[in-house]
Amino acid sequence: MTDVPNFSPGCFGSALAFQPENPICRACPFNAQCHPLHETNLAALRERFGIKTTRRGPKLKPAIAPISDPAMMVLPVKVRRLLEKLDTSSLRITEKLAQGVNPFEGKLPFMQIACHLLLRLGRPLPRPLLAQAFVQKLGWQQNTADAHARMAFQALAHVGAITDSEAGAVLKRG
Repeated sequence: MTDVPNFSPGCFGSALAFQPENPICRACPFNAQCHPLHETNLAALRERFGIKTTRRGPKLKPAIAPISDPAMMVLPVKVRRLLEKLDTSSLRITEKLAQGVNPFEGKLPFMQIACHLLLRLGRPLPRPLLAQAFVQKLGWQQNTADAHARMAFQALAHVGAITDSEAGAVLKRG
């Protein structure tokens, strides 16, 4: 058994988790050490269960498109999908917010609430306050509200509409 390097991820050398084509595996700093251990562990697993490998099956398509922007790799799937949706939309989010208009009026209720508070609050919007608004207005559980507050901040920062500080999100004006 090869020694596991310090600070390596829990998937290190996994017979099932490592995928050479996966962007996450390719970007991992432990890839070069992980790949041979993965092959060893995969061979041991196949031998243990009597699995013969005469041919490979069809190549499976990834569930989501490969990520071209390395910064997007650290974001949860739901956030990435929201950002992709916003990037391809014609909402003009930053422009409308700078004009004092909510770009999400009638769309995406949690984003509509976030933008409404940013436009009307007159001070930085703390994430816990936004989450509490989601609980009250949308009837969500606290953990769902917290996750969506984080998602709203990430999305609005991604499009350049806010700066996120310790005090909370601040709308960029112009």
